[in-house]
Amino acid sequence: MIRIIVFAFFLLIAVIAVIFSLRNFQIISIDLYFTTIQMPLALALTIELFAGIFIGFLVAFIHIIKLKSQYKLLDRKIRHILPSDSQ
Repeated sequence: MIRIIVFAFFLLIAVIAVIFSLRNFQIISIDLYFTTIQMPLALALTIELFAGIFIGFLVAFIHIIKLKSQYKLLDRKIRHILPSDSQ
C-alpha cells in the first residue's frame, strides 16, 4: 500500500514538472561574465536544481566523513581507557 502511495506521489510530481516545463519554455540569456548562454527557462531551472542537490549531497558527505573520523577517535580513546579483559 505504501509503495502505491509513494509511486502516486512521484507520478504527481513528475506530471507537475512536465506541465511546468511546457509552460516555461521561453528562451532566456544567462550571462557567465565571459560569455552568454541562451537556453529555455525550464532547462536552466532544472540545471540549477540538480546543482543544488549535488552541492547538498557533497556537504552532507563531508559532514559524514568528519563524524566517522570523530567516532574512530573516540572509540580509540574508550578502548585505551577501558581495556578489555583477556581472561
